[in-house]
Amino acid sequence: MLPWWHLATSLIISYSLVALLGLDFATGLKWIYVGCIAGTLIDLDHLLYAFLEFREKALTYIKNGILNPTGLIKDFYLKGSLKHHAYRRLILHTFTMLGSYSFTLYAFSSYSLIVGLMFIVHLLLDIEPRWLLA
Repeated sequence: MLPWWHLATSLIISYSLVALLGLDFATGLKWIYVGCIAGTLIDLDHLLYAFLEFREKALTYIKNGILNPTGLIKDFYLKGSLKHHAYRRLILHTFTMLGSYSFTLYAFSSYSLIVGLMFIVHLLLDIEPRWLLA
């Protein structure tokens, strides 16, 4: 899923959780902020994936992913490697999220619920790569 879609989804779910729990304004705003950051910036591990997978061509793929993500995705699809890359990134996401969540439990335990929920939602949204071509 594209980063701005993750941001929008994170905003909606974070706001819904804050409203459901009835948190005060200041605390709720912090939770929404943390939820949006966790749900969106976890995609920075795609940079690591690009360097691990493409090595010397990594900067080209990163540039194409930023400037023309749909074109890059269609290129992977035409080469028949879209699912391969999508699932390998999903595995990297899982390990990155486990490490990040463990750190959150230790350092910022009051936000662990929202961070964990955003990570789960992020993974669920990334499971099937076919939506990328819509």
